Amino acid sequence: MENRSLLPMISRKHKIDLATYPRRGLFNAFKDRDMPCFSLTCNLDIAPLLARLRGSGHRFSITMSYLLTVAVNRVPELRHRLIDGEPWEFERVDPGWTVLLADKTFSFCDGVFDADFDTFHADAERRTAAVRERPDHATGDKHHMFFITSIPWLSFTAINHPYDAQYASIPLLTLGKYFRQGEQVLLPLAIQVHHALVDGWHVARFYDEMQQLVADAAIPSAADRGRPCRDGG
Repeated sequence: MENRSLLPMISRKHKIDLATYPRRGLFNAFKDRDMPCFSLTCNLDIAPLLARLRGSGHRFSITMSYLLTVAVNRVPELRHRLIDGEPWEFERVDPGWTVLLADKTFSFCDGVFDADFDTFHADAERRTAAVRERPDHATGDKHHMFFITSIPWLSFTAINHPYDAQYASIPLLTLGKYFRQGEQVLLPLAIQVHHALVDGWHVARFYDEMQQLVADAAIPSAADRGRPCRDGG
């Protein structure tokens, strides 16, 4: 029986009026390109966040999914989607992430954002456990989401993902292996977006938002809980 508590609650969306859309010219210039996506990779200094997580009992991967979702939703253009050739904007987009399985393959995992970090963390743990038991490789309409994948075994400076016209306008974020550089702990973070909807300025705003979030480490402290640290995935 399907667990309805794990079903996504899709947010509302509205069609963008091309008559007043400031990017109309760029939208028309890029929407039908053979390869309309571009990707960038930058490093985030996550040292303050790791210090906050130490001894907290919060998973690093889930914490990053929470912060990424906050940052993505703060940039309206990252909530824009190309659906049947027309631009739409969602009020909120939810994260989907990959989960490593025992046989070293992976499952998709569709999440639902909650502004309360503890609620989000607990729900993400339940969803992750569920797909470990029953892996999810389903496709379908996921325009209300953005995707997160992790390659924690490698640091990288660039990455490209398979192109799929169905999902082309859904931002795809990739986390790499973090490494120390002086006093900093740097995490490679890549983003792939559709150029008909998103420009470099919007990507730069996303990175600025994300760097501020990890610098502030603005998550609840669980040091009071007396639980062991879980810095792993």
